[in-house]
Amino acid sequence: EGGEGAPGGDRPRQHHRPATERAPFHVGEEVFGKVTAVLDTAVMVDLSGKALAIFDRTEMEADDLVPSVGDRFVARIHNDGVRGGLVVLTRKPLREEEIKPAIEAASKDGSLITGLITGVIKGGVEVDISGLRAFAPASGLDLHPQNANFSGLVGQRLEFKVVQYKNAGRDVVVSRRPMLEAEAHERRKHALTLLTEGQVLKGVVRTVVEWGAFVALPEAENLEGLVHVSEASHDARAKMVDLVRPGEELEVKILKIDEKGKIWLSRKALIEDPWAAAREKYAPGSRHSGKVLKTLDFGAFVELEPGVEGLIHIVDLSMTRIEHSNEVVKEGQDIEVVVANFDPRTKKIALHPAPPPERAHEEPQKVGRGAVVKVEVIKHEASGVIVRILGATGRSARGFLPAGQTGTPRGTDLRKTFKMGSVIEVKVLEVDPRRGEPKLSVKAMHEDEERKAHREYRQQLAREGGFGTLGDLLKKKLEGG
Repeated sequence: EGGEGAPGGDRPRQHHRPATERAPFHVGEEVFGKVTAVLDTAVMVDLSGKALAIFDRTEMEADDLVPSVGDRFVARIHNDGVRGGLVVLTRKPLREEEIKPAIEAASKDGSLITGLITGVIKGGVEVDISGLRAFAPASGLDLHPQNANFSGLVGQRLEFKVVQYKNAGRDVVVSRRPMLEAEAHERRKHALTLLTEGQVLKGVVRTVVEWGAFVALPEAENLEGLVHVSEASHDARAKMVDLVRPGEELEVKILKIDEKGKIWLSRKALIEDPWAAAREKYAPGSRHSGKVLKTLDFGAFVELEPGVEGLIHIVDLSMTRIEHSNEVVKEGQDIEVVVANFDPRTKKIALHPAPPPERAHEEPQKVGRGAVVKVEVIKHEASGVIVRILGATGRSARGFLPAGQTGTPRGTDLRKTFKMGSVIEVKVLEVDPRRGEPKLSVKAMHEDEERKAHREYRQQLAREGGFGTLGDLLKKKLEGG
């Protein structure tokens, strides 16, 4: 009896042989072998190194001597293993005929039968039911067969449901799926009692898809919950495949357990939101250092800190028109920027390239319709003069002074009148609503100055007229006398 318990914990390796290879033994042939393992359910026998065989211990009588490892074992071939499973031995070759009626009845009434798993074959395992060979597909052995390893089942005696009985018992299919689903249902019910909304626990990422990740919870029978992509990161643009990987451990928070028992998880809830303090830190007008992450045809994304990015629109990137942002900046480049706008609702930051140090003394100017601003001449064109508005950044820094608004006679050489680098004052006529560029005028500014001077002159006259002329004073005095 000592051999029965000792080797029982080690499952023997199965020798696989191509299905097309001829079996070294014939059904009914008597063979001799050496016992390699004695399990609670079966005896494993080495047939002279040609094959590994299995013998069902239910064939043994109560008073039969249980063999020990190394003992000589004699039996007949019942299944030659040509399909890929182990060779099955028997000492009762006719017992399969006795069990057929019971198996056929089980296929009709749904009752369970017990079978010994005798080998792993393509698509599932072979099952010996009191001598009758049956097939159990992988989908009937595990709820997640793609991740299962069935070699550890060889030699185990399990209960099955007969799902097919055809050709007088030559085509029998069995399954454990109904029992597995019932067990999983009960385990799930129990596991759900261990979970509460708001609970934080560790999980293991099982599957990652575009719209989320399924995470197993070891503390709750490995129940799986979903981390939706919207709950994976504070960065709305982040992709799931870049955030988590299958097999990775992470902490999650239970957001909700719905009426169907589905578990909704959050990774984001346990990660500090880099945008929480960003509103105050990245106030409009503040200056920061960043790194160019990506250059596109509409602008360049700049990382201000991990998880916080801003965009320099292409029209804010250069004083002259460009087709692509990489004409001015390169990915990976360090850059100084100023915040033009911060939208906390959409978590979008609009950036402008920061002025160089030599322009640090320039006072910011409000660029709006009717404002008078100081500008620097930077380029001459046939239709006018392009200028830079001092103290402004981005598109607001680029202005255009049409030739007709320069206040000079037609045909004047603007290059001589408005020399490169010279600083002049101009009036903002309007701001292009699409590009944000101001249209400027010297002429309008001079006209405003003339009107202002005339108005001040008239006001001065009115004040002086209040005292009356000398003639008026004499007249009033005579009339009064």
